[in-house]
Amino acid sequence: MKDVKVYAQNLRSYNMGLDQGRWLTLGIEEQELQRILTEQLHLTENHPDMAIFDYQADFEISEYEDIYELNQAVAQLKQLPEQDYEKVMDYCDTRDITSPLEISNVCLQADEVPYERFPDWIDENVKDPEEKLGYALFENNSLAPEIKAAGMEGYFDYKAYGRDEAINSYDIGDHGFVNKRISIDVEKYSYEEIQNQLKENGLDESTEYKEENTWESEENFWSDEATYEQETYMASDNEIMVEEDIEITMDN
Repeated sequence: MKDVKVYAQNLRSYNMGLDQGRWLTLGIEEQELQRILTEQLHLTENHPDMAIFDYQADFEISEYEDIYELNQAVAQLKQLPEQDYEKVMDYCDTRDITSPLEISNVCLQADEVPYERFPDWIDENVKDPEEKLGYALFENNSLAPEIKAAGMEGYFDYKAYGRDEAINSYDIGDHGFVNKRISIDVEKYSYEEIQNQLKENGLDESTEYKEENTWESEENFWSDEATYEQETYMASDNEIMVEEDIEITMDN
């Protein structure tokens, strides 16, 4: 699969007229993501608001998606073999599944997805989705040997057959088809349960992700007229904490 990237923006800074957004490559270790959000986007527990203004992915990502659940789903997808990845993507697409947590659940149950791939020769030579389905189902039809033996195969309407089956029995994906009658439980595992499984499987904390997510400012986003003040407050354990606030000074 290709890298999944999002353009994350600190909404507090953005609403003050400051563009503090940046591109993030997801599928990294949770603590690394937390560090990036804190140190580079300046998102804290007191000011956690962020939005995704743009993205590069094989599935839809909403503006206010939970970044941690999204990162987790990408990590799950990256661990799948290519054919399982295509199976999960086809299933999610045909069932309109876009929630990251639901995608993660499908990943964990990839072996149970009611899915069949199109044979390579069909995938390469037939372009119409319904006709593809017709050819694929014909191969497994009990009447196929009799039709072939009678020399009637050339008269068989594969597109009409596939169209009827698409209405009644199967959803057509990019690489295969999904049985309409069987569904995966997309709420089977919680975020915490999935996170534990990721740790057990050894989520890759490769240097590639860390280097790509290292802050490299292409231009100075901060206003020349900005001044900075520090706000102090007392934490619950009486430890004094310091938070940097930004005050914008406008010219008259």
